[in-house]
Amino acid sequence: MNTTAGILAGLLVAGAAVTVYRFARRQADQLRAAIDEMRGANPGAGDVIDFEKDPETGVFRPRA
Repeated sequence: MNTTAGILAGLLVAGAAVTVYRFARRQADQLRAAIDEMRGANPGAGDVIDFEKDPETGVFRPRA
């Protein structure tokens, strides 16, 4: 009986963990949708920043 109770308890804990995970994921999806709605339907692509490597210093600087 003790082994059966342990297995049952383990299954209950696993089921509870799955339930909590699904709940958290659903809440995160709702939050993500709200943020996307605030940003607008089409956020569009940002500007491309073009860099080139300075041969003397090896530092990347914006392309002139």
